[in-house]
Amino acid sequence: MRVEPHDSQTASAPAPNGRSGIFYGWWVLAASAVLGFGAFGVVIPGYLAFSVPIRTELELSSGQSAFIVGAAWGIGDITSLVAGWLADRYGARRLVLVGGLLCGIGFAGLAFAGSFWAIVLSYTVAASVGRGLGIFPTLMTVANQWFEDRKALALAIVNTAVTGGAAAILPALSYASGEIGWRTVALIAGGVVCALTLPAAAIIRSRPEDIGLEPYGSGRPARQASRGAARRTRATGTARREYSVRQALATLSFCALALGAILRTVPSDGVVINQIPILIWKGVAETRTSTYLSITYFATIPARFGMGLAATWVSPRLMLSLAMAVVTLCTVAALGVRGDAAAWFLIISSAAGQGVSSLAWITVGEYFGRRSFGTLVGLMTVFYGVSGLIVPALAGAAFDRTGSFVPVLLVVGILQAVSAGSFALVKRPAADANDDEG
Repeated sequence: MRVEPHDSQTASAPAPNGRSGIFYGWWVLAASAVLGFGAFGVVIPGYLAFSVPIRTELELSSGQSAFIVGAAWGIGDITSLVAGWLADRYGARRLVLVGGLLCGIGFAGLAFAGSFWAIVLSYTVAASVGRGLGIFPTLMTVANQWFEDRKALALAIVNTAVTGGAAAILPALSYASGEIGWRTVALIAGGVVCALTLPAAAIIRSRPEDIGLEPYGSGRPARQASRGAARRTRATGTARREYSVRQALATLSFCALALGAILRTVPSDGVVINQIPILIWKGVAETRTSTYLSITYFATIPARFGMGLAATWVSPRLMLSLAMAVVTLCTVAALGVRGDAAAWFLIISSAAGQGVSSLAWITVGEYFGRRSFGTLVGLMTVFYGVSGLIVPALAGAAFDRTGSFVPVLLVVGILQAVSAGSFALVKRPAADANDDEG
């Protein structure tokens, strides 16, 4: 299938699929966004929606409750390393199917859990491994494969969809659990995730080359990808270099980006996981804490999408550093106030931090290409995944022992400040246009 070259003067779209005239990558992107919205939205905030009745029913401590969620997020992130490697080499479609089903089955298993360790097995292990294998960041890898032009938009859409799912589904789960019980809600929600996975996996293709197409905006036939890229590199000097894992790790930019992402995510997740007890400690009425947690997730939607889209025009280094400076200041400010003011400072801090997350993934795709995106993202997530296994639980345990979150928030603010400094070192690797390998 012949496709006309894409250039600044010719706005010709890549080869469409079928009679609709719509590039098939948009269908893949839509399926990825819908699955990410539903599956990630159920699994990530799911336990937080049930945390109060579960703690009461099973008599869990703050440390145990924080461990369930923190270890779940950590295990999912660690699994992402394997998933990224598999997606780069064998494609992401099967991972989406297996991971999505495991995610739904594991979450539904909460309905039958009668102890701390039963919850750990169903939610912390099964559902989280499924999330890491097939949902996030695997769906980001799919989007990165399908788009060259509009890459920032595509990645921002998927990134925003998963956050939007968490924001929309959290209050629904909280309300439903109060009406019909958290066990029934967990069973239904897990079934919905499985139901979304099947059609999404049927639509998603790992790479455009799998069906004879090329990435959106690449402007060259799929069968001639390698030679076409080399010719265009020599002729125009504008081709994006495709980095191997080793080449990316050898750059200061990737190391600084990874360090900044780790120091953004680990402390921020620890605060979000413990947000309800932090707000209660700050004097917020317990009846309002779930509302503030929902607002926290909703606030990340415009932050992720807006900052991700802005990466098309604004330097990622500038945006990453400034956003993390805002995150740091808001975290520190939350220490000095009480009541609702503390809640709003934490909401702003979380929203800006989630916008940084969107920028970080987009920067990996823009600076290092399609070749090793899944593995590189997996490497980034595995480091803060290991920390996620222990940091939130330690924060909860520290509060159980001291009755204060002051030391926790101070450490969080320091790490966020270091993250801002690390992001200042991120820039596009030099001399990419002179590499004929593409």
